[in-house]
Amino acid sequence: MRLGRALCATVLFTLAACSSEQDPVEARVRALVGQIEQSIESRSVREAVDYLHADYTDPRHTDRRAAGASLFGLLQRHRTIHLFSLIKTVQPADDRGSAEAVVYVAMTGVPAESIDALISLKADLYRFELGLVEDGGEWRVIRSRWERVD
Repeated sequence: MRLGRALCATVLFTLAACSSEQDPVEARVRALVGQIEQSIESRSVREAVDYLHADYTDPRHTDRRAAGASLFGLLQRHRTIHLFSLIKTVQPADDRGSAEAVVYVAMTGVPAESIDALISLKADLYRFELGLVEDGGEWRVIRSRWERVD
């Protein structure tokens, strides 16, 4: 009986440890997305642009400076912006120095604490495909592509 309890406890602790372990690249990508979200909500264009790699590009912007100008314009048009992000996937590269991520972002003018609140607010929903690289010990977005989701 004592052996059975010990075995059961060992299995439970092992399962708990496995579920709490997260790939280090995935954890850093999740942290980066959270930092970007926080900088946009606090209206800090400079801080948000700092999370973009020096060689950043996307289909609408040739460089990070142009992306920053667009973000500045967005923040000027909206008094407040609240973001609700859901990271769908993170795919680390074999070299662990880069990754691809798919992130869904809902944008509203008021805080939303749940999916139900987002639906009732009719939040704008976007799907982002991000290319990320480690640069000098920090993760940066090197490319992105996004589209509005209906």
